[in-house]
Amino acid sequence: MAGDLEELRRMAAEEQLDVEGYESVITPEVASEKIFGMTAVERMFVSIGCFLLTSLVGFFLLLIIGKIAI
Repeated sequence: MAGDLEELRRMAAEEQLDVEGYESVITPEVASEKIFGMTAVERMFVSIGCFLLTSLVGFFLLLIIGKIAI
């Protein structure tokens, strides 16, 4: 019986697999700084343009329906 336990221990030690690190499973990080194909400066100008366009359209709508007067 003791021989069987020694044999099991030896077999278990031999069968241990080398587990690779999780780094090989993780996808590589995006190297590009672009989001939606634009740089940070381009996105800033687009957001400023959207803000100005929304403000201008809102102003004209309030002017047309008579909520404000010049």
